[in-house]
Amino acid sequence: MESLYEKLVAYGAGDACPFHMPGHKRNMGKWGFADPFSFDITEIDGFDNLHHAEGILKAAQERAARVYGARRTFFLINGSSAGILAAVSACVPKGGKLLMARNCHKAVYHAASLLDLETVYVYPEQERRYGLNGGISPERVERLLEEHPGVQAVIVTSPTYDGVVSDIRKIAQIVHERGLFLIVDEAHGAHLAFSPYFPDSALELGADVVIQSVHKTLPSLTQTALLHISRQVPEKRAQFLEDRLSRYLGVYQTSSPSYVLMASIDQCMAWLSTEGAQAFAAYVDNLTEFRKKMGKLSHLHLVGEEVVGTASIYGLDLSKLIFSGKDAGIGGEALSQQFRQQFGIELEMAAGSYALALSSVMDSRENFARLARAAETIDNTTKHKVGEKKRYEKEPVHSDALLRLPQIMRLSAAEDAPWEELPLPDTAGRISAEWIYLYPPGIPLAAPGERIVPELLAQLERYRRQGMSLEGMRDLTGEKLRVIYETPGK
Repeated sequence: MESLYEKLVAYGAGDACPFHMPGHKRNMGKWGFADPFSFDITEIDGFDNLHHAEGILKAAQERAARVYGARRTFFLINGSSAGILAAVSACVPKGGKLLMARNCHKAVYHAASLLDLETVYVYPEQERRYGLNGGISPERVERLLEEHPGVQAVIVTSPTYDGVVSDIRKIAQIVHERGLFLIVDEAHGAHLAFSPYFPDSALELGADVVIQSVHKTLPSLTQTALLHISRQVPEKRAQFLEDRLSRYLGVYQTSSPSYVLMASIDQCMAWLSTEGAQAFAAYVDNLTEFRKKMGKLSHLHLVGEEVVGTASIYGLDLSKLIFSGKDAGIGGEALSQQFRQQFGIELEMAAGSYALALSSVMDSRENFARLARAAETIDNTTKHKVGEKKRYEKEPVHSDALLRLPQIMRLSAAEDAPWEELPLPDTAGRISAEWIYLYPPGIPLAAPGERIVPELLAQLERYRRQGMSLEGMRDLTGEKLRVIYETPGK
């Protein structure tokens, strides 16, 4: 039987072109990054302790704070998920109330469940041309805060997996007028601060706490991330956040943090300080040239800034390369398979009518050229498949956006309630006892406590037909769902 290690070695020796995370794109060797076994240590003398940092780890985190212009920065070695869990726990007491974007990562839902929070959902607007989830409307946030007194914090994701940026400055103003905390999951935006080509980081726009996955878009190992407290947070509130975040990071992060991962973060910060400006200038040149080439495609379409100003989309992270197959009559999964099977290019994610390639500052000019040649070839050889084309015409592209499911129970109550397992088609009208999501990106299509509606079942069946994998359910085949048990006759 082939071991995982052997399979990874074989894959690494191949010619696969990674347009997916992690952001180092397997190019860290040029840094002279040593054999990890040679410096995989524990908290020995002279190497500090992440959970009580006084020496070299304190200095490393301070360096990261300077790089990003943050008041305080914490290293995360359990990914942004740990930072999200800690941030929500720090800002909202147990049993409290959280206003959260419905397209948040599942880690936010886990925090709400663990803390027995009452959740108020703000849904992203629906972008209709390509089927993207749009931005979060500041006006909608304001209206929900007025309708739901007692909310203690607001959390939104910006940029999203697809690069959609919301108006964080305006949302922050609305939130702070009420004395609340604003948490921004910026896991997909650790690179934003390093070029004006990209939208501004939430750290510059008034968010109190910002979480970033260094590993997603920068040269650092998987699981590495940062949690920042903004310089704009008043002294007293900042001290409150520092104390609470330190406490909860001790809960959600391992007591034996990997020095290999922490060194990876610190090496990345040092590189950004010395070589980042030059590297990002070259990266932006590559992106600009690539997008210019893609503007000449006839059937495929690379989503660009034409969506900005629609569906509460305030900005777009142009490092996210979204290939829409809508006009070509090709679904996202089929498009992703063509890139993989015909050209050896591995994309990040497939959605209903588009596929997402994640670029990073570590992508070479040759990588971009290879991706461009593949897209041009697919575009030139694509013919409208009549049946596929008709299906897209019958089912508008915005049907891939999040459906608004009635929220009947708290997450925590639904997860602990008695349940029964039914075939998925038989669950219409029942209350879900578990999660349903596509991974990536890990945004729940249905969460525990929400009522299953026929439109959701139709959406799930469409995903299954397109070969996409439904996750979150205990039934790994995705054919059965646990729902809240109902006494017969009631």
